[in-house]
Amino acid sequence: MKKLLLLLVSGTLLLTACSSFRIGPKGEGEYVIAESLVPYDENNLKQMKQDGILAAQRAAVEKVAGVFISSATTVEQAQLVEDKIVSKTAGFIRRSHVQKSYRKGDEFYTQIKAMVLVKDIGEIIKQSEADAFAKKTNILVTSREMVGEDISLGQDCKQAIYRALKNPSFSLINGENLSQNNIENPNPTIDQARQEGARFVILADVQTNPLTALPGTTSPFKSYRARANIRVYSTNNYAVVAEGSDQLSGLDPMDAIAAQKSISAACESAAKQLAEPINAAINSAKVFNVTIKDIGNIERLKQVQDILRNLREIEDFNLVRYANSAAQFEISANIATPEELAAKIIRKYSVNFTVVSIAPDAIVLSFN
Repeated sequence: MKKLLLLLVSGTLLLTACSSFRIGPKGEGEYVIAESLVPYDENNLKQMKQDGILAAQRAAVEKVAGVFISSATTVEQAQLVEDKIVSKTAGFIRRSHVQKSYRKGDEFYTQIKAMVLVKDIGEIIKQSEADAFAKKTNILVTSREMVGEDISLGQDCKQAIYRALKNPSFSLINGENLSQNNIENPNPTIDQARQEGARFVILADVQTNPLTALPGTTSPFKSYRARANIRVYSTNNYAVVAEGSDQLSGLDPMDAIAAQKSISAACESAAKQLAEPINAAINSAKVFNVTIKDIGNIERLKQVQDILRNLREIEDFNLVRYANSAAQFEISANIATPEELAAKIIRKYSVNFTVVSIAPDAIVLSFN
């Protein structure tokens, strides 16, 4: 009888301990399905299988980290995520088990279900962003640079734009060299910029030509005159948010240097006209706090993020917190009221959401 009573008390204590340590979608952890492929090694099957599990665990941690990294994350912050999180996978895996594993040609496939400490990862990433001296707005810089009828690969115009828009709040990203088709139809370039996490894209078109010397004059210097036209597009709605243009000359004994000087001068002058309207566009969006409940798992959280990403009115969003199956977002949108924002989400994705509450600057939705 005493032994039975002891077992009952022990069981009660165990249940109490388990209930206080909540893990899974309702607690600090999240079950994540992840996969890996490693080289097949028939001479060391045990090590190969272990390598497959470790690679899949790393993939699980990367999947969780990816939902917290915002569009404002800098290269330095991304490196911090690599150093503090992904390189120390084991510290963020509570448990895991293999669901599938088999040979796949010259590789070995592993699928695991892992309990990942979502809360810990989220807190590290958010702290790294809070410690950053400024929130960056990513801007992709692209250009077509012509010397006469020839394409220049010197990127002198891009460098001039970087100098003109050097600003703690901007993160300028080097983009592709443009063609005439890109200038006439910028939409594919804008789409690519959005995929790369840029909020705006700069399209610069500059051409320089030699100036003919006046009859009867001689000079050891060559003179070129460049005409630069620059437009800045929002990657969310394709709208032109800023424009700049100028014509300036360059002088040098060497043709190539004279052409380079003219391009740099014209582009830098034109780019200086962009800073104020870009800042105005950044600050034009209204900030809403949006909570979405009953998400349940990382895959559905990514689905929610895709919904927010594809709404053209939303300029930017950051995942502030994810716990107890609820995600809290900070959303910058060109929308006047929270009712309008909620309506746009529900109108387009009516099967997924239910409105819980709406306040002047806050929305609570439930993911069905």
